[in-house]
Amino acid sequence: MALNDLIYHQSETPNNQMIRESFMDANWIVTVLLIVEIILIAPIKEELIFRGVLFNLFFSPNRIVLRTLLSASLFATVHATDTVFGFLLYAFSGIVFATVYSKTGKLQNTIALHVLNNIVGTLIILLF
Repeated sequence: MALNDLIYHQSETPNNQMIRESFMDANWIVTVLLIVEIILIAPIKEELIFRGVLFNLFFSPNRIVLRTLLSASLFATVHATDTVFGFLLYAFSGIVFATVYSKTGKLQNTIALHVLNNIVGTLIILLF
């Protein structure tokens, strides 16, 4: 994010800006529902799609690198980023999630890691 700020003068990704604006514009019920979506529902949906389906759909099991890069690239693409460094930030997260999935074979592990990641991100957005 430091490179993103230095080169593109963006201190956060457009995805995070959209989330921050949604929190500011919402009443408390919508805010609670948005937090549940970000912290719980989105990680489950995204891991089912990007690791559960896409990771296993296109390449044979011995093509781990291709499977990882495909799922991570598509994961980064859907996260509303408009800079190379923003894309790389989400792609790196996707690579980590795919690596955890390929090492453990359990989507529950990637979902838990994704939930933890989104908890930290949401706290940063809410507190700063």
